Amino acid sequence: MPTIIRTKSIALPMARLGKPSRLPRFRWQQPMANSETPPNFGLSDDESRHGFNWGEDSILPYQVSDDYDRDRVPGTLPCIAIENGRLRAVIAPSLGGRLLELKDLSTGRDLVFRNPVFQPANLAALNAWFSGGIEWNGLIPGHTPFTCAPVFAGIRETEEGPILRLYEFDRIVEATWQIDLFLPADTSCLYAHGRIVNPNDDIRLAYWWTNIAAPMSAGTRVLSPVDYSIEHVWPGNNLGRLEFPRAPLDLSYPDHWENATSVFFRQPEARRLFIASVDKVGYGLMQTATAPMQGRKFFYFGNAQGGQNWMDYLSNPGEGLYLEIQSGIAPTQNQRFELPPHSELEWTEAFSPVALDAAQAHDGDYLAAVRHAGAHLDASVPASELARVDAFLAREARQPLTTRVSFGEAWGARQEQALGRSLAEGLDFSSAHEPDFWDDIAAGRPAPAVHLSRLPPAIAVSDLWVARLTQNAEAHGNSYLHELMLAIAALDRNNHDLAREHTDASLALKPSWLGYRLAALLAADVEIATGLYMKAWAADDAPPELAVEIAQYLMATDRPAELQRFVDSLSEAISDNERILLARAVVAANAGDFDTSERLLLSRPFATIREGETLLSDLWVKLRHGRLSAALGRVPSREEANADLAAHPLPRTLDLRMHVLETD
Repeated sequence: MPTIIRTKSIALPMARLGKPSRLPRFRWQQPMANSETPPNFGLSDDESRHGFNWGEDSILPYQVSDDYDRDRVPGTLPCIAIENGRLRAVIAPSLGGRLLELKDLSTGRDLVFRNPVFQPANLAALNAWFSGGIEWNGLIPGHTPFTCAPVFAGIRETEEGPILRLYEFDRIVEATWQIDLFLPADTSCLYAHGRIVNPNDDIRLAYWWTNIAAPMSAGTRVLSPVDYSIEHVWPGNNLGRLEFPRAPLDLSYPDHWENATSVFFRQPEARRLFIASVDKVGYGLMQTATAPMQGRKFFYFGNAQGGQNWMDYLSNPGEGLYLEIQSGIAPTQNQRFELPPHSELEWTEAFSPVALDAAQAHDGDYLAAVRHAGAHLDASVPASELARVDAFLAREARQPLTTRVSFGEAWGARQEQALGRSLAEGLDFSSAHEPDFWDDIAAGRPAPAVHLSRLPPAIAVSDLWVARLTQNAEAHGNSYLHELMLAIAALDRNNHDLAREHTDASLALKPSWLGYRLAALLAADVEIATGLYMKAWAADDAPPELAVEIAQYLMATDRPAELQRFVDSLSEAISDNERILLARAVVAANAGDFDTSERLLLSRPFATIREGETLLSDLWVKLRHGRLSAALGRVPSREEANADLAAHPLPRTLDLRMHVLETD
């Protein structure tokens, strides 16, 4: 049957997801602390080039999405479906263009893990992330900033059938990304043509990984051409070159891994790269791509309780089991790649069902099993056909859409106005939105009083926007908003002196909660910073998330009495925020009030615990250690403490650890 693209809605339980936070989060406020680049063991220059540290880079001008809960209610999600009688793909343009479902209609089986709920959790660069489907991860490290944000989407009609286009403008790299999805009639292969355009006059470093959540069951195996693997080596989270699959356990089976793991497959001279996840009878999903996509990886949360809990935490209990097979432009996920000035990078991926002979798919000789999978790929998606489709999609990628279906943010159009030229041929970034201060800056016109009367919902910090702000102030007059935004940009660059100068100038022109908050962040004295925070909170338009930052600051600076007074002054809705509850639990534990601390700790399932964050488990250990010390009247020995933890194990609702500790 011919391919059709249509809009549809899917019903599923959904957690509430509020608007992004209005607090600009600076480098040192990110959950992953910066540290020196760890050594890599045995990696080539190609595998180390443009390496980076997670948590080192700023996420500004993006703002985190941390206003969500775990109280799921029936909801409806607008989607777009592509189907041709053999495959059906369902995409959510309001959630970063995530492909939520890829179903093999001939068998009725899901090729990707289809999450039965929408449940954000704290795993992305901007906090909120959800599991399932196929995620388009670019152009900054970590899960895309568009994970829970709308993107542009539309249909292009062609002589070979319709194409669904997803695209947006990345505000950090200041480049565009685009995915054109193409499902030819009467085939069982979905193609995704990726295109990144750097419209700037200088080199930009970018990032891209396509993450596929694959169904997981006992005996699932991952197959990919490999000479050796690159894996995280603990302790220290270093990357190292290792043999694969290794004895005694065959580590191509994800359920042989206790801890969360990432395995990068490396065969630089491979005739054809691919990755497949197949179940015990050899059925599953295979991905291959054109040459620019050289990275392949699988990720699994691990079989330990913490990893299993994470998957349930992201879904329903007992329904969240999955693994990820991934493909990227660079060899590993600890790398970026170069985008030369005014350049374009393109590739095409192919996703197809695979039904291998069970015995050969699970051959004890891993390379023999890989060869069997490779032969299936050559028959089902010949390299010649992939090259033909790639050339076809490359031609279409620069052509305009026939119909637009959804709209993204206004920043692509603003960037084009500020630059005075289009960002990428074939991409239309126009959208209806309420004009604000940034539209005035982009257009180079004076900001009207209505735009100066309130803080805009977003910020801009790049060199282009700093220059536009400065030019606008010189041409049309300075304002507290000009100074405030220049202060944020300066602090983003760690220029504290310049940030303080702009902050003081902004507050002199007009006091604002954001101005006082910046002044508090810049203050070296705790008393002064606390006073400035209180001035910020006293402003009529101070956002609720500011209370969380103040509470965490008072906790970090060991001011329990002031923390208690501040929390007691908050409205019930704000004091019920889980991060404030956790701050109170820590203070209570430090004060020896273990009953209060435990009551708060067990009062609810916490929604925003960060991947790798051990606050909950650490607090439980602190509680048990404190109770045991009180009972013994002395500090317990390590053996006594471990025996107590064995008798009072970490409650499952608190166990989101990614690695099992030897002392557990």
